[in-house]
Amino acid sequence: MRDGHKRRLSWAALGIGLVALLFLPKFFVYFYATGLKAKLTDSIWSAPVEQQSVEAFARWAAGYWQVGQEKDIWNRLRGLPKPFKPQKEPISFLSGDGQCTEFVAAARWVFGDRLKIARHDIMFPSAGHSALSVQMPDGRWVFIDPFLGWMFKDKERLLSLLELRELLAAGRPLKELAVQLKPDAVDGFYETLPKSFDAKEFETMDVRLALPIKGRKLWSLGELDGDWRDTQRAGQDQALTSHFYYVGRRYGADFQFRYVLPEDGRGYELIFHLTQVPSRAALPYFSIPPVIEGKTLRFRLTPAHPSLVMDASGAGKGNWFGIDRFEANAR
Repeated sequence: MRDGHKRRLSWAALGIGLVALLFLPKFFVYFYATGLKAKLTDSIWSAPVEQQSVEAFARWAAGYWQVGQEKDIWNRLRGLPKPFKPQKEPISFLSGDGQCTEFVAAARWVFGDRLKIARHDIMFPSAGHSALSVQMPDGRWVFIDPFLGWMFKDKERLLSLLELRELLAAGRPLKELAVQLKPDAVDGFYETLPKSFDAKEFETMDVRLALPIKGRKLWSLGELDGDWRDTQRAGQDQALTSHFYYVGRRYGADFQFRYVLPEDGRGYELIFHLTQVPSRAALPYFSIPPVIEGKTLRFRLTPAHPSLVMDASGAGKGNWFGIDRFEANAR
């Protein structure tokens, strides 16, 4: 009996030890992050004004992944099964897995409820991107992009993305407004800002896609090969954004696409050849009801109304269909 009791105690101790070992990463990340956050809070909030705190955060965040990318341990920890996986914040940022939206989580983690943080989505002519806007106590928004390594100032005053767009449109050189946050900052994207579209996460982005079909009978993107990736690449090459390859809502952001054709007195037919047969109930809102033929959606546009609106803001995230081939035919 005594030996059996000892064995049961040994097995119980072993089980408790294994459970404790599995939970150890969670506690390790919690205590590490708590110490890091306390250190950051002391340094960032020691600035005399909020703008300097935002700048301090931007510089720290941009430089963190210079080191953080070498810490594979974070990515291993975030891959643990529940309930042993550490909390999403801050592990999603600490892992440095290359997602621009992780900086939004990092800002919310650092600032808490002191300042309002909003993910700011931008659709450049050849790429989609997310940075962040911070609302100051006076209600003014400022824009920073630690992922690409930039913030923007005019006479020492941080700019909002709208102010930056207006200054660039008025002829101010980007180099006079851009402040580099890290040595390997990615340049080029913001040169095309006047041709981009943007919206904060609680807004719907209205994207106007002017289709280059003027003077043509037929214009298309992609091949009928069952794959949407060539359509995506073609959309980027045509400066029609990297979001041209699907209908519906693939990402968390709310997008409204306007497919605009020339006002040349001609009618047009827009044809979306999808990679799978769509469910009518799962399709987003279209300003013109589609004719559905298997995997194909057809829209007839008249000279009086040469545009088609696709509003996916009401669709659930992940409810999307890839575009195998897109065609615009003059009638």
